[in-house]
Amino acid sequence: MCIKLRKAAPPQSPHPARQIAPLGVFDFTLLVVGAIIGADIYVVAGLGARSLGPAQLVAWVVAGVLATLISLAFVQCAAICPQVGGSYAYARAAFGPLVGFLAGWSLYLGEWVALPVFPLAFVNYLGTFVPAHSPMIGLLARLSLITAITGANLVGARASSRLNDVLTLAKLTPLALLVGGAVVFGIAHSTTASSHLRPFTPLGWQGFGVATVLIFWAYAGFELAPLPAADVRDPARTLPRGLIIGMAISICTYLLVAVAVVVSLPWQQAAASNRPLDEAARAILTGLNAPSSWGPVLMSLGALISIAGVYDVFTLSVSRLSYALARDGLFPSPFAYLHHRFGTPWAGLVFQAGAALLLSFVGNLSSLIGLAVFFLGVCYLLTAFAALQLVASTPGQALHIPGLRLVLVLAIVGSIYLITQESVSNLLIGGLALIVGLLAYIIREQDWREAAALLRLLERDKQQLWLMAERPEHWLLRFLRRRRAE
Repeated sequence: MCIKLRKAAPPQSPHPARQIAPLGVFDFTLLVVGAIIGADIYVVAGLGARSLGPAQLVAWVVAGVLATLISLAFVQCAAICPQVGGSYAYARAAFGPLVGFLAGWSLYLGEWVALPVFPLAFVNYLGTFVPAHSPMIGLLARLSLITAITGANLVGARASSRLNDVLTLAKLTPLALLVGGAVVFGIAHSTTASSHLRPFTPLGWQGFGVATVLIFWAYAGFELAPLPAADVRDPARTLPRGLIIGMAISICTYLLVAVAVVVSLPWQQAAASNRPLDEAARAILTGLNAPSSWGPVLMSLGALISIAGVYDVFTLSVSRLSYALARDGLFPSPFAYLHHRFGTPWAGLVFQAGAALLLSFVGNLSSLIGLAVFFLGVCYLLTAFAALQLVASTPGQALHIPGLRLVLVLAIVGSIYLITQESVSNLLIGGLALIVGLLAYIIREQDWREAAALLRLLERDKQQLWLMAERPEHWLLRFLRRRRAE
């Protein structure tokens, strides 16, 4: 199945030096970690406390298991089809262009809707350093973030991956310091720390489902990492290894941070705070007789770095997804245009930057995240089904995981659970967006495919223009004449 897809791969670049795929296991692992660990951890711990109190630790474990099950479906697909496009390429290989488009469209919508979340959150956390910033400062902050990240991605995947390496390592530092401080705090004040765990379920288990879905959003992002597969060295080996290592690092980090918040703060204080990690750092430093004002500054700085790091990963991956869809004629052809010097999909990057800036002024965090989770749930569901189909058709390439098919079935069940937890309004809006995409696919499929074929032909050999001029009966010229007449 996947061999046929390689025919639609991008043509060889005229610059031989750029043929070397820049991302190795280390870079790709940090890409996974950078896509998952972001600003979510700085707010979700408080939301979990509001629903469950100290028992949110159970929800962190369950959400991590659910994310791991779904990510294993991505690992299995990546091992068989290590191609650019992620879920789109997997579903297309398993079920054909229509299902592939639906998977790619839902993934694109989920990540595109989430793009403005990052400039919004960036401005919010900037308030720690500029408490009374004006709307103009907020606009400049958004423009600066969007311009810097878009510019790095325009230069190429190597620049973007190096930026992501630095940002990922930098944003893990304050979290590691928080966890280390919590360990010292727990030893020095064991009675206080243990009292914060009692009662373990002050609110009962009624809010467990809500807390699990909210916490799952913190784990989301692993679906983005396989998208720039064309920029990965030895993808059949690097993608599965990087995804597994990256998920393990992310889950361990989140669990340790959640424990640090629970042992350092009364659950009521964590539930009332919009920045629970700031409060936890302040409480730890106070308990250790250190300057408590350092805590919020350090955590807010870590939040700003995290937002920039995850936004970098989103920008890189979403542009590769729209490029892959356009290359196969399922998106308007401008999304497949490559920069003449850097070979990057500049049109998609510019479109994403403009959309992120515009939606950051008309949307709010809760509505944007809710819609994003719905679209991602659809993407996860189709990817898990694709993994089952690809394993059945190519059993020799199945991962050596005990009960692999059961794992994939559980990933399907988990995806359905995520979809059904959305509000009625989000279900209606999300369903309508999916239907609109399918209608556009059905109406414009042939035109988009013919335009994509023309683009691939011209990229392979610009001399074909002269050959086409000498052969007016060529179907591509007939297509152009027909479109001009329309």
